[in-house]
Amino acid sequence: MAQSVISGRDSLRNILKLTEKLNIRRPMIVGTEPLPGTLMKKAPALLECPVFSAFHSNPDLKDAAEGIRLFRESECDGLISIGGGSSIDTAKAIKAMMYAGSAEDTAVKRYPEEMPLRHIAIPGTAGTGSEATQIAVVYVDGKKVSLNHPKLLPDGVVLDAALLDSLPVYHKKSCALDALAQGIESYWCKSANDDSRVHAYLAILGVLDNLKAYLEGDPHAAEEMLDASYQSGKAIQITRTTAAHAMSYMLTKKMGYAHGHAVMLTLPTLWDMMADREDMQEVLGSITGIMRLGDPRMVSRMLRGILYDLEMEIPAMPDEETLDELADSVNTERLQNHPAALSRNDVKEAYRKAFTPQCAAEKQACIDIWKYYNS
Repeated sequence: MAQSVISGRDSLRNILKLTEKLNIRRPMIVGTEPLPGTLMKKAPALLECPVFSAFHSNPDLKDAAEGIRLFRESECDGLISIGGGSSIDTAKAIKAMMYAGSAEDTAVKRYPEEMPLRHIAIPGTAGTGSEATQIAVVYVDGKKVSLNHPKLLPDGVVLDAALLDSLPVYHKKSCALDALAQGIESYWCKSANDDSRVHAYLAILGVLDNLKAYLEGDPHAAEEMLDASYQSGKAIQITRTTAAHAMSYMLTKKMGYAHGHAVMLTLPTLWDMMADREDMQEVLGSITGIMRLGDPRMVSRMLRGILYDLEMEIPAMPDEETLDELADSVNTERLQNHPAALSRNDVKEAYRKAFTPQCAAEKQACIDIWKYYNS
């Protein structure tokens, strides 16, 4: 499905062009302040629209049920989500549950073929790429469920980098790492194809070439970073992710690390575990070429160098019980898309190696590679 996309700094002012094109007359806005207020200031015609903000940072299907109630009470005919992945996924869940009819049918993905409700997604972060995918991650009775249907892909997207200006620095860093990881994982995964690798290529370069300037407040770099995030979403819309994402969720739940931070903690180690495999040389060599590093052994070092340079904490080594808990939490379905087979023991060992501290000289070498890339 083709999306209608408006991009450019301050492009929120043009959102009514999208609502008119998609025949949305009274949308319900899904998001938490201050972003809905920002949207209404840019497009005053939306001032009378209801705002649904009663959802969790990890959306629950119960949130979607409340959103449907407000949608119907307010006689709305479309959705506008604005914010991070939680806002966009909540809007997708509202749409899914509205047509499935019940939480149970929604959770097992029992949807009709046609779901004509229109949805415009406005990312307020540069990282998840959720605006470019047909998947929503929600919780049902405490368990994570992925809702998945082509009609859950947002019909319209607004990419306005001005929304990134006020983000906390840690959030900017973590989201950028998520987009970078999605690009790398999409490129190397089993389900990759020529189309997905174009988007992955653009995501990888977009993050690496603009990260430093973006964090320094450069407006053009922010636009490039937002596009890189969108490209990473388009890549995983085709391929889905791999082991680094599967291994990240318990790191967020148990240790509190933001999603992109958690993903990047294990990605360098997973690269190292594949670096000596003959069957992985071609794809790892291709990614190395994209990064202009020349030697695949430099990639994992540079990824660690980014973590060190950004002062993104690497956890102390957990005890064996915690390592077992982490390994047991990994969704094996995610591992089927990983380019190399991983056993449960491999996963545990990957966690262990990721948390193994490096000496000062090793750390400095990693930082130097990253700084050389940016020189």
